[in-house]
Amino acid sequence: MSAPGAAEPEAFRAFEIARDEHRPAYSRPYRGQYNEVYLDLYVPVFQDERFLGTLATVYSVDAILQHLIPQETQHKYKVSILDGNEMPLVSSSSRADKGAINAYEVPLDPPGNGMMLSARGYRTQTDTSQTMLVWVVVSLSAVIIWSLFALWRHTRFRSQAEQALIAETAFRRAMENSMLTGMRVLDMEGRITYVNPAFCRMMGWDEADLLGRPPPYPYWPQGDHAAQWRNTEMLLSGNAPSSGFEMEAQRRDGSIFFARMYVSPLLDQRGVQTGWMTSMTDITEPKRIREALAAAHERFMTVLEGLDDAISVTAETTKGSELLFANKTYRRVLGSQPTGHDELSAGRRGRFTDEAIEVYSSSTHRWFEVRHRMLQWVDGRRVRMQVARDITERRASEEASRAQQEKIQLTSRLITMGEMASSLAHELNQPLTAINNYSMGVVALVRAGDTDPAKLLPALEKTTAQAQRAGMIIRRIREFVKRSEPKRQRVSLATIVDNAAGFAGIESRTRRIDIIQKIPEQLPDVLADPILIEQVALNLMKNGLEAMQDSDGRELLVEANVREDMVEVAVTDTGHGLADPELLFEPFYSTKSEGMGMGLNICRTIIEFHHGRLWAEANPAGGTIFKFTLPWVRPILPAGPAPELESAPKELT
Repeated sequence: MSAPGAAEPEAFRAFEIARDEHRPAYSRPYRGQYNEVYLDLYVPVFQDERFLGTLATVYSVDAILQHLIPQETQHKYKVSILDGNEMPLVSSSSRADKGAINAYEVPLDPPGNGMMLSARGYRTQTDTSQTMLVWVVVSLSAVIIWSLFALWRHTRFRSQAEQALIAETAFRRAMENSMLTGMRVLDMEGRITYVNPAFCRMMGWDEADLLGRPPPYPYWPQGDHAAQWRNTEMLLSGNAPSSGFEMEAQRRDGSIFFARMYVSPLLDQRGVQTGWMTSMTDITEPKRIREALAAAHERFMTVLEGLDDAISVTAETTKGSELLFANKTYRRVLGSQPTGHDELSAGRRGRFTDEAIEVYSSSTHRWFEVRHRMLQWVDGRRVRMQVARDITERRASEEASRAQQEKIQLTSRLITMGEMASSLAHELNQPLTAINNYSMGVVALVRAGDTDPAKLLPALEKTTAQAQRAGMIIRRIREFVKRSEPKRQRVSLATIVDNAAGFAGIESRTRRIDIIQKIPEQLPDVLADPILIEQVALNLMKNGLEAMQDSDGRELLVEANVREDMVEVAVTDTGHGLADPELLFEPFYSTKSEGMGMGLNICRTIIEFHHGRLWAEANPAGGTIFKFTLPWVRPILPAGPAPELESAPKELT
């Protein structure tokens, strides 16, 4: 085909495109002779790269719109083909665009060239059946959607329930597998329908060996089936105690153990009983411990009940004291009421210490040594425990011993005075002889008529002095040998030593031995009974004089010194010495043939009564050194401010 004419410019341009670009080309729409709209398609033809011409096809746009659009679509829509300027080339309807309820436009490619396919929808009249059909379809769609939603919810709920059931089942299974209590289910005839792993481990049998087994069960001990049958019949009849019951069981290896079984009915969802749920716990070790504790408690109670001490425990309540425990001795001596406990407390509530106190019970007329202690009771309360020991006989023995000790001390002093009787007689004879001589001289002067006071008064004064000397000797002897209660008081140790040296001086002059005293002037006072300490000092001096009877030494040294909070007195002799100084203080031990061996023992008892110490040491120069200590007391300071002695301890009371 040759190129179109000049009257068809749009077609000619399409022809040129097909020739130059070697591809099919559509022309722009153009109008024909009768105002129809046409569209040309030019396909180039070549031979050996030589352009021969084109194949041309003419499309009627009106015919395309008329024949290709269904009739039903034309009723509902106005279909138009628009050119590049959005001007309609052809339309399927002449309706106005303002009545359209919606519009659609799509490019028309091919042929392209800016053409658009436009469709505008309009409302159309439909019959009743079509409307109902639409609503039916819509309703069914809604029902289907609701059903799908309900099915989804049900499926989701069921999935959640299944997951919860799986989790609950896994939890219960894990709990059953981890628990130590053996669980077993029996049906109404006694067949085993369920056992948990703990039950299998407890019995040593597998689950397959136990499920479906009726009694007798394989874990029943041999020879004990009668008792096991009674327990099973009690269980199946519903008469098992709610607190459980004990039973014996035999493991697969033949070992026997004790178990405690609890029974409860097993009900289904309708409340109908389908069997019995039993739980079993191995109580072999707890039973052994419980029996051991019971035996220990029985032994402990036997010991408490057998004690001679009265043991009681009380607690304070709003109504007074409550007696929580009392042993047999307490009940026998003080009764079953807390009054005895309160009486022996001696007003020490809230001030309990571990030290013992001696209390007299007026209700029983007996003495008790009482100890108190605060304890925490089994229920957490703070209680008072009291241990009271009857010391009535001991106190009587102590009183008798004390009286006997006083008699021994008195006897010792009397013996000392008896041993010194001849010396005392000689000592008293001197002042008596002097008194007699002075008296005879005065009588002679008076008879001679010489009553000169200058001559008589000196003789009478000397007579009086000798009488006083004799009286003082007698008074000191009487005080030394008299019986009196021990009484510690502030006394001068220098005075005590001087008095003892005065008594010992009578014997020292007989033996021609000098007693040398080295007592410091500022020696502090001591807290002591002067007669008893004088007895100790005299005994030690007398022993020293006797030990020096055959020695060359002629001096007995008595000295005192302050040692920290004690005053130390030492009596040093140069006699024959001692092989074992400690034996001297044993009762009835004596190095003298006529001695009783009680003097030094009594002296140690006296010193220890005064909280001091008495001992003997060997004298490096030969002989023995006897030493004793006594606590000294604070000096009595003069009125007014004065510096306090730094080393003086508090006065002992």
